[in-house]
Amino acid sequence: MSVSRQLPDYPILLSGVAAPVVKGLREMGLPVTELHDDLAQLSGYQSSSWNLLLVGSQKAFNVRDRQLLSHCRIPLIDLAEFTSKQAQARTRDEMHQKSSHGIEQFNAAFVIRLKDRLQQTGGVWIRLSDYPYPFQGVICYGESDLGRDFLEYTNVMSPLPVTLDHLHLNAEAAWMNRANEESARKLRVELVSSYRQGLPVSLTSIESRNQLKTLFENINLDRKQMPLVWVTSLTTFFRWWNLRRELSVSINRRNASWETIISGQFEGFHPGLQIWKGRHSATVALSRGVNEIRDELLALAMNQERHPGGFTAHWAGSKSSVIPLGWNRSAASAAS
Repeated sequence: MSVSRQLPDYPILLSGVAAPVVKGLREMGLPVTELHDDLAQLSGYQSSSWNLLLVGSQKAFNVRDRQLLSHCRIPLIDLAEFTSKQAQARTRDEMHQKSSHGIEQFNAAFVIRLKDRLQQTGGVWIRLSDYPYPFQGVICYGESDLGRDFLEYTNVMSPLPVTLDHLHLNAEAAWMNRANEESARKLRVELVSSYRQGLPVSLTSIESRNQLKTLFENINLDRKQMPLVWVTSLTTFFRWWNLRRELSVSINRRNASWETIISGQFEGFHPGLQIWKGRHSATVALSRGVNEIRDELLALAMNQERHPGGFTAHWAGSKSSVIPLGWNRSAASAAS
């Protein structure tokens, strides 16, 4: 077979990956594409610097598949290693058999392991940011304007993969019931903590930007503690999320830079691309069409409190909250 065309570094290829995992990867902004039925789509291609094929437990390789993989020289990650109690992957020669370890599950720990394995192949963890550039968090108002019926059926109507309850703060109710110094301190702590973790917040009692400004003044919140927070209505945040889900990104490594091509409808928003190297990350703006991201211009910063998969990965699964030790103490000291 003549190999002439090169695959981009992103999107990552998927074969036989369970549907909930595919959905989770896409929700968190990881560029992926599925190879349906067999691997014939790879015919005539070769790997670029580190394009990956993620293989799930629903995939069984035939002889032709294995020949294509050999010709294309694509690094392969078998997701069975994430679900096996022994945490050991099958070798490529063994992958013509169905996995006996069950179907992989998308949760916060899965994402952490996938990021580590991707980086072990020499790759870089890159995903669409949760918020428009340059924002690193969001506080939403106007929830009550949407009406009681909407709030009762958020599982159906909200575009987010989590219920609206995840965006609510316990300290807000305490502040509304009894506005005093202690309830103000607790609300400050929750707001700053959520921002530092990159988690969205929706305040049920606030109906406008002016009311939110008054709340910040009443609880003595210093906005410098949340320098890149996006203050917007809940409906605007939902509109952004619907647009973000439809964005398509292709990424190639070019010497000392990344070449990205993004397509989709922005409608006034500026998408961001989050690039992780180890536990450091940088967020860059994306314009429609081709973008060049040079290594020397990346402002990498430590992000110990943020999940590398974003807030949807943070909340995914029953034991999903990967929160660093001492996060609440540091946030409390900063916000008090």
